[in-house]
Amino acid sequence: MEGLEQIVAQNLTDLRKAQKWTQAELAEKLNYSDKSVSKWERGDALPDLKVLKQMADLFGVTLDYFVTENASAEREKFEAPKSELGFRIGVELLAVCVVWLVAVSGFIFGSTYANLRDAWLALIWAVPASAFVLSYFNIRWKFRVCSIVFQSILCWTLLAAVFLQLLHFHFNLWQVFLIGVPSQAAIILWAQIRRSRH
Repeated sequence: MEGLEQIVAQNLTDLRKAQKWTQAELAEKLNYSDKSVSKWERGDALPDLKVLKQMADLFGVTLDYFVTENASAEREKFEAPKSELGFRIGVELLAVCVVWLVAVSGFIFGSTYANLRDAWLALIWAVPASAFVLSYFNIRWKFRVCSIVFQSILCWTLLAAVFLQLLHFHFNLWQVFLIGVPSQAAIILWAQIRRSRH
């Protein structure tokens, strides 16, 4: 029987090649360096349990796949149930629906019953609120690439909502969008810092 490092190395390599990903592409998805992936695939080191779980989710297999000899020959035995990913997407979409339900209710109540001419702003603020909810869940569930995208969307839609709110009060402060430049840089740099720590 091969050593555990070699079994994990072979199974990881098979999974990565089946996806047609380079080591660098896999490393980016895991927020690790390509040197770490290279070590794992050579059998020089073992990824920790947290990373193995992250890879199992990424490849759609169970943790057993990584530690079973010749697992690729019986891949279907180790395929993870698709329900977990479906559940997570469902929760995210439900949370976004709640945000929009509140926003639309506020708009209807504000424009119909309270005669507020700026009730439409409730719909504008629902966009960054939705991005915040999606960003929160993607960070929580460690979908790092998606969380960076939603953080960026949150940054720019929040600035747009602030701009439109100020514009409604006759303050044309387009300069508020300049805040987005360092904010976007900070989002990208923070992602790189987290990646380089692994």
